[in-house]
Amino acid sequence: MPRTSTKGAAAAARVEPAYRLEDQVGFLLRRAYQRASSNLVERIGQYDLTAPQFATLARIHERGTLSQNLLGRLVAMEPANIRDVVLRLKKRRLVMTQRDPDDGRLILVSLTPSGTSLVSELLPIEIECTAKTLAGLNANEKRLLYELLGRLADS
Repeated sequence: MPRTSTKGAAAAARVEPAYRLEDQVGFLLRRAYQRASSNLVERIGQYDLTAPQFATLARIHERGTLSQNLLGRLVAMEPANIRDVVLRLKKRRLVMTQRDPDDGRLILVSLTPSGTSLVSELLPIEIECTAKTLAGLNANEKRLLYELLGRLADS
């Protein structure tokens, strides 16, 4: 009589928890980000800017001159990434950098007149892109989405 493995029978009887990638928050957030980002890049592509470059310019526009380190934190970028973004924007003469006179270790980043002009032109476009991304939601859903995303981002 052939031997049957109890291991095989136990494995077959065990029910694996259902896993669907579509049920994973990280996957859904990444897809939502890709949609929002593509809506923006589609409109600002002619300006030869990436979404992170735009975010960097917009944050400086909001806050004024910032240390490169703080700027990176405010746009959720690693130090090496913000350094590269600032270098690219500086090369295009959209930002300028200088050493902090009070703390020579800090690099201060500010908009140039060209950067200020470009951000002023792009802000209404970005607002339209956000509206396009959120078009399928009503006002309460939009408010709730912002509240929940803020809580997730801050936790």
